[in-house]
Amino acid sequence: MKKLVSAMLVIALMLCGFAALAEGTQDAAGLEVNTLTEDGSFVIQIGAGDDLGWIADDMAQDDSVVKLAFEDTLEGTYVARYEPTGDGDVTVGVRHYIGIACDKRLTWDLRVADGAVQEVTGGSQAFSPDEAEQDPLLSGEWLQAETQFTQMTVQKNEARGWDVEIAAPMTHGAYIFKTTIYYDCDVNGFVYDKGKFWDLPITDSDEAVELGEAKLAGTTGVFAFSEDDQEVYLSWYDDHDPEADIVVFERAADAAKEAVSAD
Repeated sequence: MKKLVSAMLVIALMLCGFAALAEGTQDAAGLEVNTLTEDGSFVIQIGAGDDLGWIADDMAQDDSVVKLAFEDTLEGTYVARYEPTGDGDVTVGVRHYIGIACDKRLTWDLRVADGAVQEVTGGSQAFSPDEAEQDPLLSGEWLQAETQFTQMTVQKNEARGWDVEIAAPMTHGAYIFKTTIYYDCDVNGFVYDKGKFWDLPITDSDEAVELGEAKLAGTTGVFAFSEDDQEVYLSWYDDHDPEADIVVFERAADAAKEAVSAD
């Protein structure tokens, strides 16, 4: 108990010291973010309240020139401290997760020399866009049309994310896949977890088949969405075999934009 009380006092003093020595303050999408260097270490503070969703890069690689020495949420402030372990340039970062998806990412580029963090040379911020902005493109009619591969529907989930169903015909695997996708600003795409596969029975009947227990459940992966001058496409693959695209939907960019505008 004495050790616990002593540790709490040390942490409280650390917080007071950090607040007094803060070198950089930035307003990142409504976040109050403070950074400082102290005794050669780099410290990050974020006003978190009761939010425990922040996670720092662990920097456990043997060739890293810093290590994550401390990370916790204390009295409503998330604190991460990186200590030098060598000389060189390195990027450190913190990510915020809601469930499986990263909705905020902050990074800092550090220069480390003579056993101390000397300066911050750059960095970046990434935040998930509002779901209302993404919904027209994801759930547009152009994505629900039959393709040479299969048919897919994407519908907004009332709580969060989008519910996806892929129904492949007999000629392309005869399966149904269902999951819910969430935008992840770390991968700049849509991630899913606990996706489920059902095999479709071979039958000549056009009647709907009642699905039993999923053949495969708990799969995870990424939906990749991209747009360029030639095409707009949404592809899905399982992260166990990232080289194999299972479904690819393509439309000319102009046609896709027209469909979105029509929505």
